[in-house]
Amino acid sequence: MRILFLCQYFPPEMGAPAARTHEHAREWVKLGHEVTVLCGLPNHPDGVIPEKYRGTLLYRERIDGVNVLRCWLYATPNRGVFRRSISFVSFMLSAMFFGALRAPACDVVVATSPQMLCGLAGYVIALVKRRPFVLEVRDLWPKQIIDLGAVTNPLIVGLLSGLERFMYHSARAVVTVAEATRDEIVGRGFAEDKVFTVTNGIDGDFFCPMERDSPVRQEHGWGGKIVVMYIGTHGLSHGLGTILDTAEMLLPRKDIQFVFVGAGAEREMLMQQAQDRYLKNVQFLPMQQKDLMPQFYAAADICLVPLKKRRVFLYNIPSKMFEIMACGRPIILGARGQAQKLLDEAGAGVAVEPEDPQAYAHAILKLADHPELREKYGRHGREHAVAHYSRARKAADFAGILERVCPR
Repeated sequence: MRILFLCQYFPPEMGAPAARTHEHAREWVKLGHEVTVLCGLPNHPDGVIPEKYRGTLLYRERIDGVNVLRCWLYATPNRGVFRRSISFVSFMLSAMFFGALRAPACDVVVATSPQMLCGLAGYVIALVKRRPFVLEVRDLWPKQIIDLGAVTNPLIVGLLSGLERFMYHSARAVVTVAEATRDEIVGRGFAEDKVFTVTNGIDGDFFCPMERDSPVRQEHGWGGKIVVMYIGTHGLSHGLGTILDTAEMLLPRKDIQFVFVGAGAEREMLMQQAQDRYLKNVQFLPMQQKDLMPQFYAAADICLVPLKKRRVFLYNIPSKMFEIMACGRPIILGARGQAQKLLDEAGAGVAVEPEDPQAYAHAILKLADHPELREKYGRHGREHAVAHYSRARKAADFAGILERVCPR
């Protein structure tokens, strides 16, 4: 097949959409398919376009056998609804133009959501090229931003909800990343035989267990401390203020160190709160390159996966869970629904009530004082991830869905 895939984010940008799209595209190339990814000029999450990509409307390159077309967009930091909305609209319009006129011939057009405007761009390109359109739904959008209170205007809510229904109706196939998301979409009356699930996966050769006493641990002076680590976006969805509350409760435990690694809209606010509250057991590190991630996971004794207590997150499985499991580290999960189901099936850690600092503190103390329990959870998580969530296998499943909708 000749696959044209739209995703606003792509490496060197970090994050779940960039990683999933890159790894799937790379595997499709290995299967013999011709893959073109249409994305924006890299700028996530700080809004700064690297020098290499500046001053151009369309930048072409080839990464791991994948043809990458990077089109202009309004670059902005990953915070603030208004400016991010402008960025989404600019990518949609730019992608429509360059996808319709400059992208190579294809057999199928795929677009990933959120945000749904990327899906609309994919639909328009498929219409122009007269090819089937497939929509990937990673999170229920706009349900998630409505539940979080990021969008409250009834007119905008109505428009986004209408666009969502139109996208589900127009797509030849809809691919979700969690079975609960599929159930939700089918439950709204959309045809069951066109909605599929391809869960996230992991490259078990890259994300793998490493020595705890790594150079990362030595560099940051963690020594013999129990390191409780959060790696990822510091955003509206994650409720990281709860983790600061937990850290304050555990200040008397001088052997426990909290480490936040990443970037996001709430990072500066969280850093200020930690400083104002004299949380000497909390440390913030900037976003790291992907090739260092296994070392950071190895340096952690306990990994946190928190989410806010919202109904929409019952459908989510945070992609970082697969990375942590593959690296053999125990998880404390602040979420219910699909994410807890995965954790329980894998036996990879402990689930606590979201946004409950006392529950987090209790779980952290239990794991901190029982190294054999940490080892057991880490070992079970690694075994489960490798056995059931190979990225190569998931990419092949996705390719099979695309083959079903492609013209013969």
